[in-house]
Amino acid sequence: MTRSRTMLKVALLSTCLIWASINAITANIPEMAKSFPGVELYVIELIATVPSLFQMLAVLFSGLVSKFLGLKRTTMLGLLLCGVSGIVPVFIQDFYVLFLSRCVFGIGCGLIVSSALTLIIGFFDGSERSTMIGLQGSVGGLGSAVSALVAGQLLAFGWNWSFAVYAFSFVVLVLFAAVVPNTTAQDDSANDEGDKSDGATIAGLVFQGALMFLSILIITLFVVKASTFITDRGLGTAQQGSFAITLISLGSLVAGALYGRIRSVVKDYALVAFMAIGASGFVVAAMSSSLAGIMVAAFLIGYAMMAIVPHLQENVSLRFGSFGTKGTNLILVAQALGAFAAPYLGTALGLFSSDVTTQFLMCAAGLGLLAIVSGVYAKTVR
Repeated sequence: MTRSRTMLKVALLSTCLIWASINAITANIPEMAKSFPGVELYVIELIATVPSLFQMLAVLFSGLVSKFLGLKRTTMLGLLLCGVSGIVPVFIQDFYVLFLSRCVFGIGCGLIVSSALTLIIGFFDGSERSTMIGLQGSVGGLGSAVSALVAGQLLAFGWNWSFAVYAFSFVVLVLFAAVVPNTTAQDDSANDEGDKSDGATIAGLVFQGALMFLSILIITLFVVKASTFITDRGLGTAQQGSFAITLISLGSLVAGALYGRIRSVVKDYALVAFMAIGASGFVVAAMSSSLAGIMVAAFLIGYAMMAIVPHLQENVSLRFGSFGTKGTNLILVAQALGAFAAPYLGTALGLFSSDVTTQFLMCAAGLGLLAIVSGVYAKTVR
């Protein structure tokens, strides 16, 4: 492999460090709630998830933006938006400014994740493409782990200083600008690896999107609730809650590293295995009465999350290639929408039980059901 090819891979994968850090400040929620006593907790929790909504909107329009700017400049614009909006709360501690900055951060993430994935699909094929898609999860897990850890340490200086972690976006921007060549947006008709766009194929694509939405919806609830769960139960501090988020990220890191091997072993039933791992994580969390148990649960859930995401992304790339960037964007929108809606899932589960242990068991049952449905689907389409 030439040095330029290696640097291209490094530059493309480095973008994952930014969009994967979207949950880095989740552990801030208890401290931010103290600073804004007049704001409802579920609204504070939206600070962690509202970027996902705007990420979804940006993904929908990223194709149009890239037609004018090109994929490289679109990604660079996303990195710039993430860098600027990410560090705004360090200097301005107004809730409305904070909320707006998180919305802009989501837009930046949407431009990055859509354009970078399209570039990977365009630059690589075959096993090299599969490896790169899997490595996105691994590098994303690393970025999420490190950013959560750094943000947790910065929390000691005040919740606003934890947002300084997003300054790293400028470093990635410089690397990306220097290494990645200019290219135009991928033509939707250029990829002919998938099936024709008939009714059955459209239904299959929608099914993949539904799996992404529901699995990420359930898993992100744990990401949002973990720190509050730890502090409310007296199991640890907000900084230790940040470490739980780091364990989620480490699980994601391991998932990305082992993704290709595990998929080659379990083949069509890989998604079943990944969702079962996530369900087991929720069971461990529900039954835990110590910080150590929550950490184990966080690792398992993080592993499941970053194994499910690349699996579904690769499925769409391989089986529904005739949709081009539309198929890619659909799966990214489903992912972002699931992450955004997580606090509302918590509210809905609260109608049945206010006990978080019960809610976690309900989440485990939900992932278990998705695993069964995925298994039936895999057997049907073989």
